[in-house]
Amino acid sequence: MEAISRRMLFRTGALAAGGLVAAGALAGCSSESATSALAASTTTTLPAKTPDQALARLMAGNARYVAGDPINEGRDIYRRESVTSTQTPFAVILTCSDSRVAPEVIFDEGIGDLFVVRVAGNTGATPITQGSIEYAVEHLHSILVMVLGHEGCGAVKAALGVAAGGAMPDGQIGAVVEPILPAASAALSLPKDQQLGAAIQQNALNQAGLLSGLGPVLAPDVSAGKVKVVSAEYMLTSGKVRLLN
Repeated sequence: MEAISRRMLFRTGALAAGGLVAAGALAGCSSESATSALAASTTTTLPAKTPDQALARLMAGNARYVAGDPINEGRDIYRRESVTSTQTPFAVILTCSDSRVAPEVIFDEGIGDLFVVRVAGNTGATPITQGSIEYAVEHLHSILVMVLGHEGCGAVKAALGVAAGGAMPDGQIGAVVEPILPAASAALSLPKDQQLGAAIQQNALNQAGLLSGLGPVLAPDVSAGKVKVVSAEYMLTSGKVRLLN
């Protein structure tokens, strides 16, 4: 028999039968407790009404991913259909184009939950990137912006090479490297084996600082506490996201 997902069970009414069993087990509990137990049994993540709640939701999802226990089923046909007419992403993720960094996966989120902006080196220097983020905040009401660097970033490696006196890469790759150069230059004073990690982290911090002060859309909301901008690093080996600020 074809496997049936939990969401399909909800849709076909199988939950009603399961609810009868649960009702017997919860007979001595209050209606509030029963409601909480039912909510805990679903894959729906808690809504994020504040930037801190949004950040907590992301980090909780990443913890599930690291543990190999994802629960979000928001990538199926039902979610796809439910968001065809509107979207309400609670967070913007500015991250690298690296194929190993997939925000919806590493944060255990679904279709329509995250507004993802990807560019090699996760930099926010160009008007197109900035405008994309501003659009999510102003028109889609996203309340968190995360600049997510990652372990072993090739764009940062290239920037370190240029900062150390090497030639700028050919073609338009130089446009990717240039915004990273301040972070790369700052890292050159460290021992060789620490430079890449330090530059990756400093670059994420630099980009978050740039976005935080970006007017006229982001800066006022950040100052008012309506939006939070944070930086983080994704570890390719462990899958863990660690906050930098």
